[in-house]
Amino acid sequence: MSKQTTNTSSNNNTKPSSTDTSLAPLLRHFVGISLIVETKQGRTFRGTLREADAYMNLVLSRTTNKGNQTAISTAEGLLSSEEFDLVHIRGPSIRYIVFGANVDITGVIKAGRDRERAASDKYRRGVRKARK
Repeated sequence: MSKQTTNTSSNNNTKPSSTDTSLAPLLRHFVGISLIVETKQGRTFRGTLREADAYMNLVLSRTTNKGNQTAISTAEGLLSSEEFDLVHIRGPSIRYIVFGANVDITGVIKAGRDRERAASDKYRRGVRKARK
């Protein structure tokens, strides 16, 4: 982890905001990216991030769930994983989030911030189109 330093010798005693120091607000930039989420209950979900909020609640689409590494016996045979169209994972239950090795994290965050800035500027100028 990187340390954040503050300059206490001048009048610029600004503390980093929670949006600068937390993963939760940055997750919204990763919508559409494949990731793996491990919960505190030992379940592992692999899917595509569809939504994320400020409380780190996640919605994954096209998700595969691998439970506590135990096979479930069904009428058709042993089932070691389940597949879901959508999965909602509560933020407090998340232990780890693993992004793919090919994800440029810095680039994704920069592109997301640029999109937000452009949308904010467009909204301020009044260019926003009315819904029909």
